[in-house]
Amino acid sequence: MKLLTETEYKETFSPPMNDVSKSAEEIIDLWAYADVIIENEYSEYDTWEWKVAHIYETGDGHFQHIGIPVPKDDVYLIVIVNKIQRSIVGHYILKLGK
Repeated sequence: MKLLTETEYKETFSPPMNDVSKSAEEIIDLWAYADVIIENEYSEYDTWEWKVAHIYETGDGHFQHIGIPVPKDDVYLIVIVNKIQRSIVGHYILKLGK
């Protein structure tokens, strides 16, 4: 599990970021990765319904940013997927409102 720095996270952007939440196909086993982070970092929220809220894809189609809300105000676990390599780059904790 690789926690990306803000710089590494920003390097996976390529405008425009397109909302593909309704049309995206499963590329990797997201929950095999996300469940480990959730268990290690958010175990006190065991009754929370963990689900994907949105998926944004870079304009060049290289990366997907998969957003999973965390039970804290405006915080998301963002899992970055490299579509070309069909692999997970890492994750980032996005704190909106800061």
